[in-house]
Amino acid sequence: MRIFIAVRHSVYPKFYYGGLWSSNFYPALQQLGHEIVESQVDLMSASRFMQIADNFTSQEEEVRAQITQKILDEVRDIHQQKPIDLFLSYFYNSHFDPAGFEEIHQLGIPTVNFYCNSIYQFELVAQIAAKVNFSWHAEKDARERYLKVGANPVWVQMGADPDVYHPIANVNRQSKACFVGQRYADRDRLLAKLISSQIPLDLYGNGWHNGVSASASVQTDVESMEYLGRKLQQPGSIGSYAHTAWNLVKTEGAIAGFKRTIRQINYRQQSRKLDPILASVACGFSENLNETFSKYEVILNFSNVWADGRSGSKLIPHVRLRDFEAPMCRTCYLTGYTDEIAEFYELGKEVDTYTHPDELANKIKFYLNHPSEAEKLREAGYQRARRDHTWKNRFEQLFQEINI
Repeated sequence: MRIFIAVRHSVYPKFYYGGLWSSNFYPALQQLGHEIVESQVDLMSASRFMQIADNFTSQEEEVRAQITQKILDEVRDIHQQKPIDLFLSYFYNSHFDPAGFEEIHQLGIPTVNFYCNSIYQFELVAQIAAKVNFSWHAEKDARERYLKVGANPVWVQMGADPDVYHPIANVNRQSKACFVGQRYADRDRLLAKLISSQIPLDLYGNGWHNGVSASASVQTDVESMEYLGRKLQQPGSIGSYAHTAWNLVKTEGAIAGFKRTIRQINYRQQSRKLDPILASVACGFSENLNETFSKYEVILNFSNVWADGRSGSKLIPHVRLRDFEAPMCRTCYLTGYTDEIAEFYELGKEVDTYTHPDELANKIKFYLNHPSEAEKLREAGYQRARRDHTWKNRFEQLFQEINI
């Protein structure tokens, strides 16, 4: 197939994970023999406000309209030169006017939009999902959300590339646990409890050393306090709290909104108390994930996200990219339990899971004290991930599901 692809939220890799999905998707599609035609339209100006679901300012509408027209012109010109068989995108509502899909469909080109934040940020893609031919979602439990807006959901989980994620030979493993990732949701609570329990542990990623929690939504490089007609609030400022409180009152009502605001303030204060504990084992950023994973006896992952992306809402577990990347690096992998993870691994034999903090601590101690059991888990998980959980497998499944 000849596939037109627009999945990079910025042409610059350091902004908005500009190279994340192209680096995951392209090798697999090329292995399957497909021709990739990458969009040359930079989505960065729209990515700056992709955390906005709707009610765009007139300036934001204009940015989206310009990007939409450029992509439509691009598709039309390329399709005229040689037919396009599939349009594959990773658009938020901010990136593309949903009405634009009609023009692509009139050219006879089927469309697929990928999205992997459907559990806690579905509203950011709802308008796109309703108009694209197929809404590819990674979270199994997100299906009902798509159906409610009239979308055609296709559940295909994420994967990993064995040429990118692989074990490193001749590295001595430390008798420690390790977590690589940003500070978010209940991760700091769980990790602080492990540290206080004297479990040997190292942390890599954003927020562990400087005490600043990372955002779960999108990166931002906007310095101005206003962008495209929308006033921006400095995170952690009094203005940001007031803005959040007002939005909560509007959406949840005066009493519920006030209570939620108090919970958020208390949560942030409690988080600050954990800063010294977490900083004591913070190691900065992992320069090479494969090497980092190879240095530790146990690799941890945390599955919870906030139900609406903000503290104070319900914690919901779901499968993450790391659930395939880490086992592919041949790790003794311990992650939060979900019904969905059990569909991809034999739990306790290929990867292991926990449902509460005490179980997490006990299982870490078990694998640190029984390296032979850790090695069994490591090898079995590695073989399963390489056999069944590559992006090549996922695209074969996707194309079968959509009958293309």
